[in-house]
Amino acid sequence: MQKLKALNSRELKDFYKKLDEQYGHIGKFDSIVLVSSKDKIYLLSRDYEKLDVDKLKVNNKGMYFGKFERDGLRLSIEGSQFIDAKKNVVELDADGMENWVMGKDVKIEHSTDYVIVKFKDDILGCGRVVNNVLRNMVPKERRLKELT
Repeated sequence: MQKLKALNSRELKDFYKKLDEQYGHIGKFDSIVLVSSKDKIYLLSRDYEKLDVDKLKVNNKGMYFGKFERDGLRLSIEGSQFIDAKKNVVELDADGMENWVMGKDVKIEHSTDYVIVKFKDDILGCGRVVNNVLRNMVPKERRLKELT
């Protein structure tokens, strides 16, 4: 199991500030925020502290939330759905959504940045816009092969 470190109060303040600046999310999580040596972010329930885990085999601690990248905060699909994003949200039409869930890039008009990808009321994940192309970041194993 990988070594995870809980963010201290100063690091948490910076983390929430990035969420606000980048996605317009205001508020804090009732979770422990952990980070790996590879800058991956995980959220862990505070109830974990109450468990006696010595007798348990633990594969992973927490939900994968995203990753600190040099140019911003890239969220996982679950991380994108977990926050209440108010900015940098891109809404796709039906064709764009079909391309996105199948792992393809989508042409859009938006400034270069990490964005939350949405179709109607569904949050589909996080992508990065470069030169008006929404780069798909859905892991290969989570992409759909066909739509019915």
